[in-house]
Amino acid sequence: MDVVNVMLAGGASRRFGEPKASYMYQGKPLYEHVKKQLLKRQTVIISHPSLLTFFKERGERDVWLDDEQVRGYGPLAGMYTAMQNKEAAWYLVTACDMPFIRRETAEALSSYCSEHVDAIIPLVQGRLQPLFALYHHRCLPAIDACLKENQLAMKDLIQKLKVRIVSEEELNATPNEFRNINKRNDLPENGMI
Repeated sequence: MDVVNVMLAGGASRRFGEPKASYMYQGKPLYEHVKKQLLKRQTVIISHPSLLTFFKERGERDVWLDDEQVRGYGPLAGMYTAMQNKEAAWYLVTACDMPFIRRETAEALSSYCSEHVDAIIPLVQGRLQPLFALYHHRCLPAIDACLKENQLAMKDLIQKLKVRIVSEEELNATPNEFRNINKRNDLPENGMI
């Protein structure tokens, strides 16, 4: 299956107080905890401008800023940039602040890819998880429309797509996997990821 991992690391990290992607946790940057658990495919990182040098120094080759016309428009801008610049059928989109995800969950999610749906999104504890989800390339026109209409919430995009919702039970996932890190105290001090 033709899939590219897309890690979104372009946010301002205001609540965290510093860029989350580069925050050192258990001996390595937070983004590396996430990247290690993605599908064994190419990973494209959509970066905040302040992190470009950091990622290059870490040996990352596929690091891009959002396209200029959509820069600062949130996750949809990152998805748009990835789909415009990297050809693939499917994109596993994830945030850089989800260090508890497991590769097994990503693989289980990818098993639901079908020509009959535009997106595969987990439902965990009654909440959709659109920032650990698969999106088909044919979502690009809907993403473009949302950006042009200034509808920047993920729910705005989801309403325009044919979505396969997959429960945490179907994925054999735990709710903890989908926890994102907004503040330093969201990270367990002594627990292993």
